[in-house]
Amino acid sequence: MVQLTEPIVRMIKHPDTNKVLATVSADGKPHMMVCGSLDVTESGRIVVGEAYMYRTVKNLEVNPEVEFLVWKGNSAYSIKAAVISRETSGPEFDKMYRFLERMNMTTVAIWEFEALEVWDESASDTSGDRVI
Repeated sequence: MVQLTEPIVRMIKHPDTNKVLATVSADGKPHMMVCGSLDVTESGRIVVGEAYMYRTVKNLEVNPEVEFLVWKGNSAYSIKAAVISRETSGPEFDKMYRFLERMNMTTVAIWEFEALEVWDESASDTSGDRVI
């Protein structure tokens, strides 16, 4: 696991940041979804609230490796990660439940991920560089 830097965490937590989660199916087909519930815990784990994630959950069950793309303005990061767990209770679940409830969504579970590597995808000379 790599520790996400403060600028990356700040970008993930910012409400105006665009967030996408990419998974791969058992037969190798990619799937991407808008991931508005993306967050980072105090321990540095990435969490996503499970609501309407039908294809994504099927993919996560057969392939635990994912990639997140987050961007705001010209700044962007690609975060390669792996599933740690799926939780249906606990403080992080409760926090996510309250967050998604405000958008009239029901949280079924939360998925926790560990970041494995981070890449700069910004519109700049550093695009394509490994950050962590």
